[in-house]
Amino acid sequence: MMHKTILGRKGTIHYWANGDGPHSIVFTHGATMDHGLFRFQMEYFSHYFRAISWDVPLHGRSRPYEHFSLQDAAEELISILDAEKISIAHLVGQSMGGYISQIAAAGHPDRVHTITAVGSSPIQLSYYSALDRWLLAMTPVLLKLYPYSTLVNAIATQVAISPSSRSYALDTLQTYTKTEIAHIMGAVYRGLLQYDQASLPCPVLIVYGDKDKTGKVKSYCDRWAKREEREN
Repeated sequence: MMHKTILGRKGTIHYWANGDGPHSIVFTHGATMDHGLFRFQMEYFSHYFRAISWDVPLHGRSRPYEHFSLQDAAEELISILDAEKISIAHLVGQSMGGYISQIAAAGHPDRVHTITAVGSSPIQLSYYSALDRWLLAMTPVLLKLYPYSTLVNAIATQVAISPSSRSYALDTLQTYTKTEIAHIMGAVYRGLLQYDQASLPCPVLIVYGDKDKTGKVKSYCDRWAKREEREN
């Protein structure tokens, strides 16, 4: 893979590109992870696509980054497409990466061919109850109550099953302080609650793992899929 950078809005953005297929696919990781989350997918899809993975602002090598937001991340994703002279791409996003992909599609409908949301949820407030919204807003405060080792081990165990995946998750999480983790999660969930996109301008594939235990992701995904089927 070729490692590249662009000068973003509020910091340097790092990304990796491989393959020269006729179509392009961009992989966006979840909160507190990095581009390594999609290392196996990059290896496979680069045989068929121009494949790109990147470190979202304030993650991995894309640090420091001032005043991170989901909107900034979506615009940086589009900037990567511009730098690579890609007119339209398929977007794949895990958890937070799914939010970023949706925001990019909503703001730049002519640049996104499809979205694959992996263990993510919709950027539509109607899916979230008042209690859901309160819990999302309280997440950074709650995270700070955990001892650091308990916090990173709990997250790694929650997001991964195999020993190698948990090792990757734990190694990546340990590059952040507890304050940084809480700050990132706060920016993500505050940002999620700022959007109320009625519908997305492209087809959406909604997937999650049978053993996904993160919050109410399964419930959100099932409801999201049913609504998308009705509306399309």
